[in-house]
Parts: sequence; C-alpha cells; structure tokens
Amino acid sequence: MSTLSIRLATAADLPFIHALAPRLAGAADLSWRSEEEVMRFQRRFMHETLEAPKPGAVTLVAEDASGTLLGFVHAEPMLDIFTDQIAAYIPLLAVTEAAQGQGTAKALMAAVEDWAKAQGYASLSLDVFASNRRGRAFYDRLGYGEETLRLVKDIR
Repeated sequence: MSTLSIRLATAADLPFIHALAPRLAGAADLSWRSEEEVMRFQRRFMHETLEAPKPGAVTLVAEDASGTLLGFVHAEPMLDIFTDQIAAYIPLLAVTEAAQGQGTAKALMAAVEDWAKAQGYASLSLDVFASNRRGRAFYDRLGYGEETLRLVKDIR
C-alpha cells in the first residue's frame, strides 16, 4: 500500500462510509436470514451508530496520498461486563474491495487501539460474524480472542 493516512472522519465522509454497508453485510453468511434482512439490519445499524454516535465515540477513516478513501473504523465506550469498567468497543470496521489485503484494516485497527489507549481503556472488543473466516483470522492475527459466542436458532 502506498502512503496511507488515518484521520478523524467528518460529515463529508458519511456517504463513503454508508456505501460500505454491502461489504459489511456480505461478510455475513447466515443461511437462515435473507440477504434483504441482513442488508436492512446493516443499513439501520450503521445509521443508528454513525448518525447519532454515543458520547466519546470516534470514527476514523483511512485514505491514500491522493485523498481516496479506503476504509473506516468506528469505536465507542462500552461497559466491560466482567470488570464494570468502561472499555472500548468496535461495532464497525470496513475497507473497500481495492484496499482489502493491503494493510488498510490493520492500520485502522492500530489507530483505534492507540485512541483507546489514549482514553485510558484497558480493553478493546468487537463482534465478528462466526461465518466470517477471513475476519476471524484477521482479528486472531491482531491478538483478539473469543470471549463469548452467540448461538441462534430459527424457530419460524
């Protein structure tokens, strides 16, 4: 990857960020959910998370030297249920197809980890779809470990 910079997102970045919803929804291989359900969830979740962020939240974007946006990460404070301390949580991370495998997501994660440390948080957590093997391997390489596992049964 050529020169990459990470900066705070602005309102002008929101159309780019929302345009990555299909990439995020596409990582979910949920056979009991329709593509429409997953996409509707993803768009609603992104809207709720980004348009009215929790106090103390941060959204970072990655761009190349020419200013082309490559991806984003959003993090926010969240109560750690084990320690009763405020920790950081990443509900959203996505990169463009062109940026995939080029170090952009790794750079975004390093930047958000630096942000979390600067806030004084002791931990950083995230969720990943169980079927997202590529994502799970990526987070494993970064040192993230499984803590809980949500199981779902379709009873319709």
